[in-house]
Amino acid sequence: MFDIFGAIKMVAAPLTQVVTGWQKRKTVKLEGELAVSKAKTEAHVEKIKTGQAADIAWEKTSLDQSGWKDEYWTIVLSVPMIMCFIPGLVDYVVSGFNALQGTPEWYRYSVGVAIGSAFGVRQFTNFMKLKKGN
Repeated sequence: MFDIFGAIKMVAAPLTQVVTGWQKRKTVKLEGELAVSKAKTEAHVEKIKTGQAADIAWEKTSLDQSGWKDEYWTIVLSVPMIMCFIPGLVDYVVSGFNALQGTPEWYRYSVGVAIGSAFGVRQFTNFMKLKKGN
């Protein structure tokens, strides 16, 4: 009698080997792509960490060496706010800010840079982004 299952196994065995080989090659290829992707991601994360550490170190050095500048600008920026709560001085604050609007743009930017360097450029940049709604 003819063994149908034996015949199917004989025909299927080479096909099974082909399919199994194809699956193994595909698995190896996907594992390689995954390893490359993982390496790229890890390198990107390390680059970000290194950049952040450098930024933090630079800003710390900048702030450590700023001396009295940050205190000076804190006082200068606080005076108009305090004056707004003292009757009779509000008009001086309004007049002062109106006068500042008439100054050249380069002067206003220079004041902004001076304030930014005293408090740390990154914090000033972040503040300006918030002001613009970014």
